[in-house]
Amino acid sequence: PAGMVAAATVQYQQQLAGRQQHQQQQQQQPVVVDFTTRVATATTSAEVLDIASERGMGLMTDQLALCLHRLGQLHAGGAAVAAAAQGFQDLLGLCRSRAAGMGPKQIAEVLWALALLQHVPDVGFLDLLANQCLSKLAGFTAEQLSTILRAFAMLGYIPGTPLLEAAANALRQNLPLLIPKFAASTMWSFARMEYRPSTQLLDAVVQLLAESLNSFTPDQLSQMLWAYSQFGHNLPTPLLAATLKRVEASVATFAPDDLASVLSALTTLGGQLNSGLLTAAANVAIANMGSFGVSALVDILQVYAHLKFHPGVTLLHSAAQHIAGKLTQQQASGTVAGAGSSGGSGRITATSITSLLQSYAMLAYAPPKALLQLLRQQLHPQVAAVDPSELAAVLWCFSLFKDLTPELWNAAIAVLSQPSTTATVTPASLTKLYQAYLLIISKSPDGSSSLHTTPPQLILTAWQAYRATQEATVAAPAGDLMQDVARCLAFIGVPYALKMVSEDGLLALGLAIPDRWAIVDFCVIVWNGLLLQQLEYYVVCKAYYVV
Repeated sequence: PAGMVAAATVQYQQQLAGRQQHQQQQQQQPVVVDFTTRVATATTSAEVLDIASERGMGLMTDQLALCLHRLGQLHAGGAAVAAAAQGFQDLLGLCRSRAAGMGPKQIAEVLWALALLQHVPDVGFLDLLANQCLSKLAGFTAEQLSTILRAFAMLGYIPGTPLLEAAANALRQNLPLLIPKFAASTMWSFARMEYRPSTQLLDAVVQLLAESLNSFTPDQLSQMLWAYSQFGHNLPTPLLAATLKRVEASVATFAPDDLASVLSALTTLGGQLNSGLLTAAANVAIANMGSFGVSALVDILQVYAHLKFHPGVTLLHSAAQHIAGKLTQQQASGTVAGAGSSGGSGRITATSITSLLQSYAMLAYAPPKALLQLLRQQLHPQVAAVDPSELAAVLWCFSLFKDLTPELWNAAIAVLSQPSTTATVTPASLTKLYQAYLLIISKSPDGSSSLHTTPPQLILTAWQAYRATQEATVAAPAGDLMQDVARCLAFIGVPYALKMVSEDGLLALGLAIPDRWAIVDFCVIVWNGLLLQQLEYYVVCKAYYVV
């Protein structure tokens, strides 16, 4: 009937109008975004801190861990996080007060956030977190266990032996769950914390490496090999050979710092690095020079020097220029990169300076004066804290490069001349010290230098070590010594005539050098351990890398 149709139509229109009104009301209401989503999508540290401050003391423990974790992610992505900000300090305070109630997941997130933020809290707080890790270790997954160990290592904190032993045992009992990523990270962390796991665990992880070698990414392989080189735990010969092939086939895929680490580790583990791999690595280093940290370049040059493999002047010069640029940039910004890592703050250590200079000497390359000046500036304030043998060796290096200033010499000699210190210097370093002294006095017309302070007793001790070295060299078969020197000269392409002067153990050389006189001036010293007191050369042209 018409009446029923009309009534139904009116009812339908009323329902439709009601639904439209309800939809309009929903659209007008603000969309409520949950806390987790807001934090996860925050793009600045200030935004995260503002979200956290809205809850204040009402932040739940998992929300607290989430906020810190997001701050760490933002910092790792390049965002600035003000550690001194009140909001950040409030979060740390809440973490401290709630540490006892945190579960494994929350502890791992907090520690990893601190590592990403490069924020090292007080030792008491880290001790508290370490104790919580130990008491709740059974609840940690392999990933969480790997995370907390890596975080501790990155923060430079070494927990007590009970936690490290318990973590190692837990990993050994759950080896089937240890994928390459966690295995590499965990071994690297143990090595950084100077803890050597049991031989059983090391062997088990080696077996994992052998079974999954191709599953390890370049950075994971670098971490694993570096860790085992620090443990002094050699790989089986077949695995080492397979690893060398893997590295050689994928050398172009290694990040700069990983490349230096893997070459150094393979050398330490006894791997026979062939010329093809070393040449390819040099080419990769040259192509990616801008991405290298100072410490990585020090390490890779040390490998080439140790193997007596010349990587080519292009790499040596590019590395010198890059290191000088890095140090200059860091000085201008008020920071100096630490040699123990590619970033960070602190001075380049004297050990790294010595390693760099000795590598250049062994590779017959004179660094630019600008780099030598920067290295001297870095070394001078550290003289009193330097290992005495390294200090004597670094003086020798600067003297070879004709850049040993009276200021550095006098400061170093003041340390080395103390009887208790002199007694700790190795004979090899004393020999180098005497060679440096001879180079100093050879530059003075009267055979002395009024600007250089040289205590007679120290030089007498150094001379005795020098004479002992000469006598040992004379006692050795002359052919062996001459063969080493001949190989060195032939390698760098220098025409020569060579004979032994048997009366004093020195070599007599006749050289034809068009433009590399400075190289030969010191390269033979490195090979035979003795000072060539007479060396005549005619300069035709100084190469750019000598000036």
